[in-house]
Amino acid sequence: MDFPTAHALLRDRHHWRGSTLGVAPDDDGDLALARIPAPADGKGVSIATSLPYTREVSGIAAGPCQALFVADTAQDRLLFIDGQCNAQAWLPPAPVNWTGAPGTFKTLRALACAADALLVADSGNARIQSLAFAQLEANLTCTAWSEPISLAIDSKQRVLVIDAATKTLCRMSVSGKADAAFNAAVAASGRLAQPLFVACDSDNRVLVADVQHNEVLVFDENGAVLHSLPGTAGWLPGALATWGAQVYVADASSGVIAVFMNDATTARHIGTISGWQGPVTALAVGADGTLYIKPGLDALFYRFVGDAAYLASGIVNAGPFDAGEDREWERTFAESVVPAGTSVAFEVATANSDAAPPAPGDWVLLPAPDALLSRFTPGGRRFAWLRLTLASTDSTVTPQVRQARLATAAEDYLDYLPLTYRYNDDGPDGFLSRWLRLMRSEFSRVEAQLDDVPRVADPQFVPAESLAWLAQWFGLELPQIADDVQRRALVARAVTLMARRGTPQSIATFVELHTGIEPVIVEGFTDRRIWVLGQNSLLDFDTRLAPLDPLGMVVPDPAREAGCCPAAAAPIMAEPRSPCANAQAAPAQAAPVLAIGRAVVGESGPLAEYQIGLPLFAEDAYRFCVVVDAYRAADPQIVQEIRRIVEREKPAHTDWRLDLIAPELRVGFQCRIGIDAIVGGDPPPLALGRARLCITSHLPPPDVARIGSATLDGSLSLT
Repeated sequence: MDFPTAHALLRDRHHWRGSTLGVAPDDDGDLALARIPAPADGKGVSIATSLPYTREVSGIAAGPCQALFVADTAQDRLLFIDGQCNAQAWLPPAPVNWTGAPGTFKTLRALACAADALLVADSGNARIQSLAFAQLEANLTCTAWSEPISLAIDSKQRVLVIDAATKTLCRMSVSGKADAAFNAAVAASGRLAQPLFVACDSDNRVLVADVQHNEVLVFDENGAVLHSLPGTAGWLPGALATWGAQVYVADASSGVIAVFMNDATTARHIGTISGWQGPVTALAVGADGTLYIKPGLDALFYRFVGDAAYLASGIVNAGPFDAGEDREWERTFAESVVPAGTSVAFEVATANSDAAPPAPGDWVLLPAPDALLSRFTPGGRRFAWLRLTLASTDSTVTPQVRQARLATAAEDYLDYLPLTYRYNDDGPDGFLSRWLRLMRSEFSRVEAQLDDVPRVADPQFVPAESLAWLAQWFGLELPQIADDVQRRALVARAVTLMARRGTPQSIATFVELHTGIEPVIVEGFTDRRIWVLGQNSLLDFDTRLAPLDPLGMVVPDPAREAGCCPAAAAPIMAEPRSPCANAQAAPAQAAPVLAIGRAVVGESGPLAEYQIGLPLFAEDAYRFCVVVDAYRAADPQIVQEIRRIVEREKPAHTDWRLDLIAPELRVGFQCRIGIDAIVGGDPPPLALGRARLCITSHLPPPDVARIGSATLDGSLSLT
């Protein structure tokens, strides 16, 4: 062989070559079916109504802090749902007799959330109302409309409005100033006959569902028509919503919600939302990708969790790949994981020229993911195209493609066999030659695994299920609350984390990683108060009495202390008597116990030389306190996890305690400046009209001078 083997790979780390439709890389970089919303409980919704459905308009909008706003068009009211505490409120709170008052509605339609307000298409009153967050106060009304019916807001806080009476699409600022250039460009296109729904994607492209032409038009930011969504034959597009590059369109002819991939040049249909069939009057997408579906004019809606299901199919196309002059592609193979109910179809097209893409009849379906091209693509094989089709009959599982590649001819194993094997009628493309090439492919698979060994130790490329195993190399426990991206980052910085292990900063870091709570570490020496000559000496503030003498227990000399202290003159220990001593003498008695302060002779003794001064620091040395806000550690399991992490990370010779800081102040117990207590500044100035009696203002005592009835300084009287 004159040339080394050449390879063409579809995947380079997390990037895939070619064009994709309905597929996307997962966290490990493997190609899988794209995710779409689905019911949280897995139970589909089917509303029995005769087809086709009537295309009516109502409103639903996802707001900040998990808030949701639902238009009850039938009852002329607005429902507010607080997603954080699941509280609900109606606006107006009760029926009102004065129709047209701010905050009241008549046949309200679409809703849209701006940065600081909720916009309501109050079509019955021919106006758009702005309700300011967070109290939903009616602060602005735009009346330059006949029948506003649909709203959308782009990333620049510009408002798109469809007026059903004039059958026009207009753009304005939040304050109501019209965008004349955009409005003129849309009108000049002449493509809109009866617009009914409008939406805007992240790139400020405007999508409009026209119910007379039954198409969804895509306009650019300046109002020029880009293209239309390729819906199925006879479809009746209605309510719209966008999420990233995905566009959701309710089809009134079939009752499904179609999913499209839309960009600046084209749009492609990639599937439908699994588990939904019914009418749709409004669609909205939350910040987490949750899809909200409103089927009628009342306050009923359904919540489809984002990324809860997979599309039914997806395709990736790549090529052409050039093997080089006078060379051909010999082999193609793909590495994939195909669970039950899924499939991966592998197709290839070859040619001697890359002047034109393959025609539909040029594609050849390979019977296996590892195949020799000479058996299936006769003729020239210098240029090759690959196409993989992923499919699943179960919306909860997806096939995964890890890699797909092409390879030119490699060494021929016939060269290693006796010469007699070449003198047969098998031919260069016969059974023996093919069998040896397939055997070589198995060996090359092992060689490829050996080439990938460096990636095993790279947290950016190791599979997610192997991250815990890789973290064990560093003695690192991965937090359960972290996702795969965060775990990869932790493994990558494991050496840095372990280098400062046991320090206060490290303990606080690990507690935050495992619980999401960043504690404050207070070391014991910061509470130590020792009197220093030349400085202040306030007892128990910057001075404290030591529990023992810094030098330890000092035993006085009995001889020197004789006469002044009878108890001290007693011998500390009885001297041994000679056996020749007077036998008639009284038996020896035990020496009296001498107590000096807190020390007892015979039970304690002076400190060793290296321990001198230890009583000044013993109570505070090697001790620290972990301070956590009590409301963040209300769950006993969180407290248990904090204790576990601190016990694991602290130095073995230290002792610690956990302080849960509650909203109270106890001098001497819980009042650390900057941790659980702060020094208040001057109160804010009192503004007229905002004073609240007994809260921000108080009545003066009787002896305070009042204008008109008192004398100031005893000399000036004001009347």
